Amino acid sequence: MPDAARLARTAYVGFWRAARRGAERTGALAALDRRRAEHPRGAAAQVRSLFAIHDAADLVALDVPWWTTGAAARVEAHLAALGGGARVFEYGSGASSVWLARRAARVTSVEHHPGFAALVRDLARDAGVADRLELLEVEPERSAEPEVPSGRGGEAGLDYARYVRAIDRVPGELDLVVVDGRARAACVEAAARRLAPGGIVLLDDSQRPRYSRAVAASGLAVRRYRGWVPSLPYPRESAVLTLPRRP
Repeated sequence: MPDAARLARTAYVGFWRAARRGAERTGALAALDRRRAEHPRGAAAQVRSLFAIHDAADLVALDVPWWTTGAAARVEAHLAALGGGARVFEYGSGASSVWLARRAARVTSVEHHPGFAALVRDLARDAGVADRLELLEVEPERSAEPEVPSGRGGEAGLDYARYVRAIDRVPGELDLVVVDGRARAACVEAAARRLAPGGIVLLDDSQRPRYSRAVAASGLAVRRYRGWVPSLPYPRESAVLTLPRRP
């Protein structure tokens, strides 16, 4: 990430964390929580989420994943239709891991950062869903010629092949695969091969041009959801890719 962009992000996060302390002292945060409880998808809910930037514990408390609201609603409806019995795989853990475990029978999440994986395990334990969430820690390997490069700035020479193949540790067909971590184009390709009929892939940040070829090659039906994302002041896009049911 360019230095200017990194500084801007740091300043933004710092601003909202300072603003949160003030909102807690004045009671404004509690007022927003009450409004959010009354209207979970209203403007107050979005404003409240801004105070949770890069705070996985707060996002767990708000019970929201870090995807666009339309895509999250689509995934929630899909899981509800399966009666809580869905089998889920997730590339990239976080507050969404707990959100999914509250709504599915089994969630397996692969995380490239061991420290963050430990944090998510603690969040799952505190939320009472540790028995339904398995965290796999798969760090990238150093390589002069990566088989699966990240595509992310600052990660040249890292190979995410083992990370992508972590989905093969889970047997059987999957009802949902969330792609919200590293090497997303390769993860979409791996996910498309593992879906049950009617299963879906949630690809976050699908507006990025480097994912377009993988989406087109997946053979899945695509619906894009552009809109607000918890804790961010600008819209993004998440896509839902669906494998049709057999006749």
